[in-house]
Amino acid sequence: MIDLHAIPAEGLRLEGKLDRLKLEGGSALREMDWKLFLLPSNSDLFVEVKGKGTWEGNCASCNEAIDRPLAVEAQFLGSKDSELVARGSHALGSQDLDVVFLPEDALDEADLVREQFELASPMRPLCKADCKGLCPTCGKNWNKGPCTCNPDLAKPPSALAQALAGLKLEFPADPK
Repeated sequence: MIDLHAIPAEGLRLEGKLDRLKLEGGSALREMDWKLFLLPSNSDLFVEVKGKGTWEGNCASCNEAIDRPLAVEAQFLGSKDSELVARGSHALGSQDLDVVFLPEDALDEADLVREQFELASPMRPLCKADCKGLCPTCGKNWNKGPCTCNPDLAKPPSALAQALAGLKLEFPADPK
């Protein structure tokens, strides 16, 4: 945790490395390294995050496993000023920066870095630009439904899913 009131006037520089970080949606980052720079600016805080790593996940079309280099370079202004945050951006010197609300007096370095890497992760990654959505094992078109090649999709439903599927819910008719 970084005490935002204890950052020296010349700024604070931090570096870190992480072998593997799981992300939402089953993807992950590996071999991550980053640099974080925090500089007080009046009552606000200039934040710069730079880093690189390897994003690993699956093609959004054919589900083939893919790895992609991922670089992060983010700069923004952290502020408690509601008017500044409401405007959404602020000119600092010659830079026009996004403004992020920082309500706490401390900042978790790991959460900040993880968030910036997640924001830079691909939203709909494709194994190749012209991916047709075909299973790499059997060739079935995934856009028409899953095949049985992928062990993750061939798993039987969980006990909760089976119980929910067996429920017979009756709702009263809408009295209009």
